[in-house]
Amino acid sequence: MKLADLEFAISKKREEMIKVGMDKGLVCQETIKCSQELDQLLNDYNHLVLIETKQTNPMDVYHEFLLFIQKTLFKSVRIGYSSIFSIL
Repeated sequence: MKLADLEFAISKKREEMIKVGMDKGLVCQETIKCSQELDQLLNDYNHLVLIETKQTNPMDVYHEFLLFIQKTLFKSVRIGYSSIFSIL
């Protein structure tokens, strides 16, 4: 699976998990299953990034991964970067 495919799958699974969590609750078995599937997708993404960038500086890989997670979280809570930094 390519990085772009994983990013899309992560985005869809995150949306599904949020919807199920809001509809059925955070301790619902279906929400927990979505969370575990999302964890696996994120692990797969991280693994693929590490394989594709094996020749580069290891800190670059983690930096890119953290940026991806940060963007994903900001999208899920609908908070823009400027509003976050204006609070601090």
